[in-house]
Amino acid sequence: MTDILQKLNKFNAFHGLQSEKPLKTPNLMSFAIEIEPINFYCLTRDLNKKNDFFYWSIAEQQITFLAYNPIYNIKVNGEQRVELTGEQINSLKENFIKNWEEYDLTDIPLFFGGLKFAPNQKSEVWKDFSDSDWFIPRFLFLNKNGKYYLIVNYFYNEIGESGFENELREILNTIENCKTYSTANVLNNVSIINYKEHNSWNEKVLLALENISKGAIKKIVLSREVEWDLSGSINLSSILKILGERYPKCYVFAFKRNDSIFFGASPEKLAKISKGWIEADALAGSISRGKTDEEDKRLESELLNSKKNLHEQYAVVEFITSSLEKISDEIIYNEQPVIRKLPNIQHLWTPIRAKIKNKMPLFSILKELHPTPAICGAPWMNALKSITEMEEHDRGLYAGIVGWLSFENEAEFAVAIRTALYKEKKIFAYAGCGIVEGSEPQEEFNETELKLKPIKNLFVHENSYQSQ
Repeated sequence: MTDILQKLNKFNAFHGLQSEKPLKTPNLMSFAIEIEPINFYCLTRDLNKKNDFFYWSIAEQQITFLAYNPIYNIKVNGEQRVELTGEQINSLKENFIKNWEEYDLTDIPLFFGGLKFAPNQKSEVWKDFSDSDWFIPRFLFLNKNGKYYLIVNYFYNEIGESGFENELREILNTIENCKTYSTANVLNNVSIINYKEHNSWNEKVLLALENISKGAIKKIVLSREVEWDLSGSINLSSILKILGERYPKCYVFAFKRNDSIFFGASPEKLAKISKGWIEADALAGSISRGKTDEEDKRLESELLNSKKNLHEQYAVVEFITSSLEKISDEIIYNEQPVIRKLPNIQHLWTPIRAKIKNKMPLFSILKELHPTPAICGAPWMNALKSITEMEEHDRGLYAGIVGWLSFENEAEFAVAIRTALYKEKKIFAYAGCGIVEGSEPQEEFNETELKLKPIKNLFVHENSYQSQ
């Protein structure tokens, strides 16, 4: 602990002498130091009741981080949320001071949060989150390829303040206390005790099919909101541990604002931007997993040869590649999709890569890519209008964006599917599916039930998973 404080004070002293005054904005400073391995489940247990945070993990890639205690919030509502968010982020860039290069860290996240599926929704369920909701954390705990780091973010005018030093000492004590934490203590005994749903699913699907037959839309993605009363308060550490073990290929995340926690295990990458390249997933079309290898392969073949699902997949690929053409001269992908297998479902999947031809603002890229036909429909403007008119619930962050970014044009964003909102001992879980010509209401309902399983099985304690 003493060693960390000494190094931080040395960093402050050096840059205090080098700073030029006056400044348009206070210097945003970021101090990184390598630390001993830490237990993220312990951290989420000890910290989640105190301040807002953002947790993110991709087990297969050995990436985990926990961003805790916002020191700078960006909360924007309305149609201009994307542009205004980008402006606020850029306003801090000029006076940014860091020591990341000491550890060869070029892609440390700085901003964390998400965008709702659509702006200007008024649901009380989602009132703790803004349409565009991001923050810079005081503390970032990072595990990357087996190495652990603590990043401390602060403004230059906070140096020497007792409150800042007390926060640092408290977090260092938390790290020390977590060294003896055992994951065997991570248990989840909370169950669903009541179920509510306000969707009239069959009517919505039939209305959508009528609109499709009239030519108003080609495809619309309808969603369900189910509300579960729980027998007690959730153990977030347990939830994150279970999701990480069951879905090591997915983005396991939790985003807390006030008394609400939005969490899930998303299989879909919206965009990963690194070293001038952008990666995106076209993920549409789905079918269940088989109980045997033979049945699983049969279902895989059925999905690969399904005209309906292939049509949905090609529509998503066309949307993403057309969007990328505006920012790239080089787009790489295979015309034929492959299968992406998850424990409870398998999808058609087309990974797409593109070389960004100029330094286009990150939020401008997001505006081009979201929402895709996989979560909205086509044409997307007509589909979006129909969704807001037909669905009784607000989607909030469901089918929106969650992720992180830095000033160095490094970023990663997931499509917020396979997700739920927790508040006041209630779970609001969401799932959707694409309605096209020929869709059958019951079949589509069954597909949404399949997509609800990653969340539902956390609370009904079923054991119906296959290995990946």
